[in-house]
Amino acid sequence: MSILLRNFRRWWQPPRNFAERPAHRQVTFLELFYDLVYVVLIAQLTHALAAKIDARHIAEFAFMFIIAWWAWLNGASYHDFHGNNDIRTRVFTFLQMFTVAAMALFAHDALSETSLGFALSYAAFQIILTYLWWRTGVYDPAHRPISRFYAGVFLLCAILFAASVFVEPPQRFFLWGIATLISILLPPLILTLRRRIPAAELQVEASARPTASLVERFGLFTIIVLGEVIVGVVQGLASHHGLSWRVGVIASLGLAIAFVAWWLYFDFVSHRFPRPGNTSLLVWTYAHLPVTAGIAIVGAALLNVVEQAGEALLVEVRWLLVCAIGIVLVGIAVMLHTLEPHEELAQSRRMGKIVMVLAAVAIVALGSFSLEAIPMLGIIVALMLAPVSTALVSWIKQVETKTAQ
Repeated sequence: MSILLRNFRRWWQPPRNFAERPAHRQVTFLELFYDLVYVVLIAQLTHALAAKIDARHIAEFAFMFIIAWWAWLNGASYHDFHGNNDIRTRVFTFLQMFTVAAMALFAHDALSETSLGFALSYAAFQIILTYLWWRTGVYDPAHRPISRFYAGVFLLCAILFAASVFVEPPQRFFLWGIATLISILLPPLILTLRRRIPAAELQVEASARPTASLVERFGLFTIIVLGEVIVGVVQGLASHHGLSWRVGVIASLGLAIAFVAWWLYFDFVSHRFPRPGNTSLLVWTYAHLPVTAGIAIVGAALLNVVEQAGEALLVEVRWLLVCAIGIVLVGIAVMLHTLEPHEELAQSRRMGKIVMVLAAVAIVALGSFSLEAIPMLGIIVALMLAPVSTALVSWIKQVETKTAQ
């Protein structure tokens, strides 16, 4: 019996102590698998927006994307803080994935006919996080002030979502909004604990320093939403019974937008840490929300652009595309502003940041012109490449100046 108990303890370990969180570790296949289930959830939201583009559905997409992004962030953060390579971590990760899959099932019409199913699925997800954070405090007394706070907030959000099934819309969604707002305010509230609970000061300071693996997870989530741009272009192509040179060029330019967006994020932002300090961390973290949402919206817009190849581009599709790309560029520029400076690349990245904002303004301004798809997409790609070429030229000049010295 004692042998079985010892083996069980080896397979079913307590949550990893926060103080033992490695600063450098490789993202596990379990974490990659966990991220994969969000592909389905985000796809459902993006496809719902692509089916009907108007102010109401854009607002609904934004609201639902915030919920989905926050769910991913909490699941990813918990694993980074307290995950182990044991059966317990796998079981609770799979349970989270089960609830996210259920959320994806109901996400397409979550603010209408399938709202009950989505509310219960999200409440179940929050209950799992509540239990995980509560147990973390049981095993790690030093981390207890933070873990109890997390558990309390997640429990409150779970109760609000579960209670929403007993009221009719729009009051139901009002409860969702309250729960979502409380969740979004959780990180800054945690950072204020150091002033009120001296025992939590060291834990709060440690949690304010992201690890390399968590930074990598943000990059992986960005790749997930970039995949929606590829899917949008391919689905637009599939809607045509016969392909023409016009359709091919439009689709190629749509893919080019995805490629340049990848280039901008992963050359300027990825694998870099925000500057020390709570403000830089919060801005860097929250800036990922509009960037990833904007990329997903680009996918929905490009699906319509490719589908409408050969026809006049709808005004709402044109504005959705240029505004979404503008949000992405400004968001990346904001993230770039929060990052730790790199002496050798400081000047080139500063120039890239400035040009990125100017390119965003120019791209949004394109919405005022009734351009056909090919010239509009071509100009967008050229403007998106401007920060890359500017940063590259600035870096080459800097290297030549140092060599001459």
